[in-house]
Amino acid sequence: MSHLGETSLHYIMRKSGRKPISCQCAKCQSQCHTPCLGTPEDILKILKAGYKDRVAATQWLAGVIMGVCREPVYMIQAIQEENGYCTFFHDGKCELHELGLKPTEGKLSHHSIRVDNFNPKKSLSWLVAKEWLDPNSTAVAEICKILQE
Repeated sequence: MSHLGETSLHYIMRKSGRKPISCQCAKCQSQCHTPCLGTPEDILKILKAGYKDRVAATQWLAGVIMGVCREPVYMIQAIQEENGYCTFFHDGKCELHELGLKPTEGKLSHHSIRVDNFNPKKSLSWLVAKEWLDPNSTAVAEICKILQE
């Protein structure tokens, strides 16, 4: 989406009120059962780093359930392995973190998010998913090109 010179990460930080955090507590690690969502820019960086075999096309349906959108959002995201964790989660850590490639939702998520303080319109997943809806996204076009190679 066009954010008037703002990166997607900074836009999502401003809209969600969240800042990047690196917590390795058990609650935060348990979030790695579901791969964190990345913006098109995040996924493009992951693809360019050579991880094409660890991402896949998916549909984000949570927004329909939360009532923030009417249809699933189609996107490319990290895959969930048969062990029930994100493909990038090993030995209690995200292998993308040290490489500076951790997707936006993972950079900003924290164990302090609870049902009683959750606002669907400001949720990290919705703010990331919206980035995939931009029809003018050059990152999405480049992702499609890379995946077709």
